[in-house]
Amino acid sequence: MKRIFSFVAVVALAACATLKGDQAVCPEYRDLRCATAPECSMDAARGCRVCQCSPAMGNEAKGTLPSGVPPDRRTQ
Repeated sequence: MKRIFSFVAVVALAACATLKGDQAVCPEYRDLRCATAPECSMDAARGCRVCQCSPAMGNEAKGTLPSGVPPDRRTQ
């Protein structure tokens, strides 16, 4: 049982989304590791993208899944 848990943990960490190779992302966000999809928006003043991890659950009031569209490209 311990081996299965260890294997699942290693696979989960390896599957995390990373932004390390994306030069358009601001340097302080390149080491961000997300279990969900990262959400990035362009910071025009800095000339690079700022990112955060998307929520694991969507809008709970509506019961929807998280959006795959970047926050700065969503329509209200």
